[in-house]
Order: sequence, then C-alpha cells, then structure tokens
Amino acid sequence: MNSGMYAAVSGNLAAMRRLDVISNNLANVNTPGFKKDKMAFEGLLAGATNPPAVPQGSTADPILQKENMYIDYSSGPVSQTGNTLDLALDGDGFFAVATPEGTAYTRQGNFRLSADGTLVTSDGYPVQGQGGGAIHIQGNRIEIDAKGAITVDGAPAGTISLVDFDKPYNLTKTGSTLFVPADQQAPRQSGTTQIRQGQLEGSNVESISEMVQMIETNRYFEACSKVIKGYDDIAAKAANELGRI
Repeated sequence: MNSGMYAAVSGNLAAMRRLDVISNNLANVNTPGFKKDKMAFEGLLAGATNPPAVPQGSTADPILQKENMYIDYSSGPVSQTGNTLDLALDGDGFFAVATPEGTAYTRQGNFRLSADGTLVTSDGYPVQGQGGGAIHIQGNRIEIDAKGAITVDGAPAGTISLVDFDKPYNLTKTGSTLFVPADQQAPRQSGTTQIRQGQLEGSNVESISEMVQMIETNRYFEACSKVIKGYDDIAAKAANELGRI
C-alpha cells in the first residue's frame, strides 16, 4: 500500500475519534460540574516502534497521526441558584462521594436529600463527610459555611469532605462528572477550597468553540477521504490500463 494511503487513513481515524470527543462535550454542555475532554495530535513516523495498523509495503514509512486525550479541569461558570443544597467549589478540589465501586470524586454540587435524610448527589450517591461517613440531615434551616460545616436549625450536623490531589491530576472518568485516581493516589484534605452555598458550577464546555472544532474536524475528515479516494482511483487506473500494455 502507498505510504500516502497510510497517512490519510490515520488522519481519518483520528478525526473520527475527535468527533466522538466533541460530540460528548456538546452533549454535556448543560451538565453541572462537567469537565470537557480534549485531544492533542502529533505526527510520527511509522516504523518498528510505531508500526502501522496493516502490513508495511516497500514504500517509504508513512507519517501517522497520534492522539493524546486529556481532561480540562478548568472551572466552569458559577451561577446563583438560591437552592440550599446547591454547592459550588471556589478553588481546586473535589467532593468525595460513595459509589458501589468505591469512593469517587466530583465537582457537581447539585445535591439533594434522600428519603432517609442522607445528603446525596443527583445520581443518588451519598456525599462523604470528614472521616468518610455519610451525612444525615433532619431539619428545616440548613446552613453550610465556606469550610463545609453543616448546621441544621442551629445544631451541628457534620462537615462535608473537601479533597484534592497533587498536580498534574492523574484522574480517569467513571461517569460524566465522576473521577477516580488512575494511579491509586490517596487524596488529601484541601485547606484552600471553599464552598459557596446556593451556587452551582456549570460545565466548562464552550459550545461555540466546540462547534467550530466540529466543523474543522469534519472538513479534515473530508479532505482525508478525498486523498484515499484519489489513491484508490490511481490504483484502479494502474490495474486496468497498465495491465493492457
């Protein structure tokens, strides 16, 4: 196969993966606390360390596209909601929540109370207090200060656990807004992060920017497809016309 065909196919595959990422970002543009995914591309020479996906021919080594995916942890816009259980984080850090697979971490703060008074996420996962236990609230007037201390009708009701990890973050997504450490790194209590009650952090996805990237990626995909078709036409012409000589 011609080396140019390898490069074009590699570009097509990279464009398809980027379109998947952009589509997922746009689908979560209104998801509180969502952190968008990004892809970075670099060209590399196929060879022994970077073999092409199909057996190499006698032509020169093709240039392949290699993509690196990473999470953008920048803060999303914070809006005033007035909801007592809407909490936004001011600064780096995460809420800790208990899931069936273990502890996970999130910045999605649109919490609610379960039937038994447990503070849970929108998906029903208990929010962890300092010490790892769940937080139970029984009462009417709920106040949460900047450090996460909860008072209900004037009486203490626990403290929300605020944690952080060493940077650069090495976390993986287990849901649209849940993260777990990829290297089993233990979290530490965050001393600088503050809670804003009655506010909510939105998604950090910028819809206009994502749409522009989608258009660019579609055009790139079309360009690679035209290159593949061109090589296919050349191969067909060579087989049909040179065979008669």
